[in-house]
Amino acid sequence: MQIESRHDTELLAKKPKTITVTVNERPITFTKHKVTGLEIKQTAIQQGLAIQEDFVLFEVKGNSPLKQIGDCETIALHEGQKFCATAPDDNS
Repeated sequence: MQIESRHDTELLAKKPKTITVTVNERPITFTKHKVTGLEIKQTAIQQGLAIQEDFVLFEVKGNSPLKQIGDCETIALHEGQKFCATAPDDNS
């Protein structure tokens, strides 16, 4: 049993689970399950999304009102989660 557990652990260590969310309708991939709002924006920027770190980040949930995610706020990511990042002076 210990050999199987070690083997399973080694397999998990070799291939981290990725989570894909969307930011401004673009897929963004993460290897961490818990991230801050700032990390979401930074990762999106690294993956080519044309936003800036000072943009305001919101979580989009169906027909519910947008929920603002602060730069220091830690959230647990889920596959298919949706976010919207807008310029701080955007009044939409």
